[in-house]
Amino acid sequence: MPSARVKKAAKSAGKKAPSKSTTKTEEELGEDVENSEENGVEENGDDNGVEEVTEGIKKMTSKVGEDKPGDNGRSCTGVLASHPQSRDVHIDSFTLLYHGHDLLVDARLELNHGRRYGLLGPNGCGKSTMLKAIAERDIPVPAHFDMYLLDREIAASDMTALEAVMEVDKEKARLEAEAEELAGMEMTDEIEHRLNDVYERLDQLDSDTVEARAASILHGLGFTGEMQRMKTREFSGGWRMRIALARALFIDPTILLLDEPTNHLDLEACVWLEEHLKKFRRILLMISHSQDFLNGVCTNIIHMQKKKLNYYSGNYDQYILTREENEENQMKRFKWEQEQISNMKEYIARFGHGSAKLARQAQSKEKTLAKMVRGGLTERVETDRTVRLRFTPVGKLPPPVLQFTQVAFGYSPDKILYRDVDLGVDLDSRVAIVGPNGAGKSTLLKL
Repeated sequence: MPSARVKKAAKSAGKKAPSKSTTKTEEELGEDVENSEENGVEENGDDNGVEEVTEGIKKMTSKVGEDKPGDNGRSCTGVLASHPQSRDVHIDSFTLLYHGHDLLVDARLELNHGRRYGLLGPNGCGKSTMLKAIAERDIPVPAHFDMYLLDREIAASDMTALEAVMEVDKEKARLEAEAEELAGMEMTDEIEHRLNDVYERLDQLDSDTVEARAASILHGLGFTGEMQRMKTREFSGGWRMRIALARALFIDPTILLLDEPTNHLDLEACVWLEEHLKKFRRILLMISHSQDFLNGVCTNIIHMQKKKLNYYSGNYDQYILTREENEENQMKRFKWEQEQISNMKEYIARFGHGSAKLARQAQSKEKTLAKMVRGGLTERVETDRTVRLRFTPVGKLPPPVLQFTQVAFGYSPDKILYRDVDLGVDLDSRVAIVGPNGAGKSTLLKL
């Protein structure tokens, strides 16, 4: 059932603002002619016409320069295949280049509302570049989709962590403008769903529980009450990355793009984030190398392979099973086709110049072979490239190779990271250093 706000919007839909017609009245045309004459522009002057075109190109060039101040090395094309007002995004002929190298060629991008996608592929295949291309609208994503790409920590400033998460004035203004635009459209099911979604998000940003919701997200990511009141410039890069993640979850965008969201999180924060993202109801596209995290969050898997995007239903484990089954069937078909081709070529070679009857049969097989080739042959299954590191064996060093005795360290007298550290490491040691962000793990390695 439509909400009360949607019904009210539907009633007011009849009071649309007058459309801006591209056809000018005679009075407007007359004013344009007078203005052009006052500015020294003649309608039929060839030279002035060239100047106008040149000036227009300069303005367009300067505008593009303002939108994209630097060359990021990406080149991207694509065609919107879904309805412009749809809650899904389908892009056909998606081609992505990075500094002239093909990452995707004529691929199909499908992001459906309510799905949580895990993006997989070998390192260097272009996963992060693809996320940036989507976030910066290098492809024709409809304007009503708001996107948030988590790829860097929040800027250091005098705002507290809680204030940085709750800074949503621009987001509220954008949602209010979108609600007003939707209210003026014909109330179809798709528009009604979008309008309900926009009003729900506005209610979340306007309600009395805004601060409590932001504090709850920060607490889930490991922030104590005292830390939430600290200024962002007082945090390390890892903690500012958590603030950026909290802000992304608080805004709750239509498309959430996450690039390795668990990199700066401890185990407890990872578990909390997994449970939180399970409830995400819009479009989630993330890169992660954690199989457990992908299993817990994802409803679909996108595999970036051979410059294409392959889609699988289910989580990571289901993707592995389906992919193995598909590759097994593909290999069987490849072997069968190669066997058929080999038999036909052998028959053609033996009987192509024999009796008339055998020659006709050979010609028939030759046509069958050509038809198979035109229709496309099954490719051999290729395994993902693996990197192996080999180290030359060396002689053993007597223990201890590394030894700490009664070590204490701190960046200031009032903030001592550790005292009385005793640690010994030899060539047979396998040591994992664990602890919350800010405990001094990286500092210990530097020492």
